[in-house]
Amino acid sequence: MNRPRGKWVQWRMATPSDERAAGHRTHGGDPDSASPPDPRPASIKGRPVLGFGGPNSGSGSHDGQSALKLHRGISVLAFLLCVLVTVVFLMDGALVPAIVFAVVALACVGIFAWTTTQLRGARHG
Repeated sequence: MNRPRGKWVQWRMATPSDERAAGHRTHGGDPDSASPPDPRPASIKGRPVLGFGGPNSGSGSHDGQSALKLHRGISVLAFLLCVLVTVVFLMDGALVPAIVFAVVALACVGIFAWTTTQLRGARHG
């Protein structure tokens, strides 16, 4: 960058043409300086974690482990809330909503078991 000399120094921001001249890749995608994409797909550590990090986020990566722990914690909270709502509906005498929330609570137990299995498998594998 050009810096004016003197008592008061004013900085000017680099323009895309300055960046191209310096050899930097710009956001506009200069075809001469752009690097070709890597033809090899990135390897996934462990099994893919659904709903997080895209196709290269596996259960063995740090992001995948964090996502599994988050899913496990959410399933515990959802289970507790579903059990509470089930008890409230049973005390009120509404059997159908109580059954629905009991089934959702069982699904939360299944999600908890699945995430715990994934976490253990990634740690040991």
